[in-house]
Amino acid sequence: MTPPLVSVVVPVFNGERFLGEALDSILRQTYRSLEAIVVDDGSTDRSADVAASRAGVLVLRQTNRGVAEARNVGARASRGSLLAFLDQDDLWEPRKLELQVAALQGDPEAGFALVLTSRFLEPGVPSPRWLNPEALRNAHTAYEPSALVVRREVFERLEGFDTSYRYGPDTDWFFRAKDAGIRKVLVAEPLLRRRIHDSNLSHQVETSADLRRIAMESIRRQRREPLSCWRR
Repeated sequence: MTPPLVSVVVPVFNGERFLGEALDSILRQTYRSLEAIVVDDGSTDRSADVAASRAGVLVLRQTNRGVAEARNVGARASRGSLLAFLDQDDLWEPRKLELQVAALQGDPEAGFALVLTSRFLEPGVPSPRWLNPEALRNAHTAYEPSALVVRREVFERLEGFDTSYRYGPDTDWFFRAKDAGIRKVLVAEPLLRRRIHDSNLSHQVETSADLRRIAMESIRRQRREPLSCWRR
């Protein structure tokens, strides 16, 4: 049986500092039926050059429209029956895709697969206030794009990431998947390494309004109330 093609989408905005390591972790995957697509979201640094230096990586460029749109653009340009996403500063362990594909093949009713994530501080970066010290010691289930492999039909059914969110489009996606009754399968191994550094979005605090909106939209869906004008 021909193994399914996994399309890996990497959105990047001024990410040359860590992008090469992220891409190398894709290219080191033991699962070989994959394609890698980098969507440069209007970077002003050498991100596109870093991506182009990796053999076989497709580089798409767009004006700056945000991470949600970059992921959607990459997904639309991809060919795989399975979609995966990797943030510009995260890293995968070599067997991540192999084990997630096997989990989905073993559970045809599951719409997507997640893995455990471990976090690490970039050397010289102080631990941020929001980071629970336990998160640096123990792996946990990661509801984040870098941990996700999703069947294309599920991703398209959910209409991708909602571009109206500046913060939290990934959180919104997982809420919508839950509300739609899409079942997940968990590979209970720490296969995603999440880098904590001084410029990633996790250090930003202007997220509360979007998170409140995400929660309210989920409540409306569960009550089968009309969606608000927030959704596009």
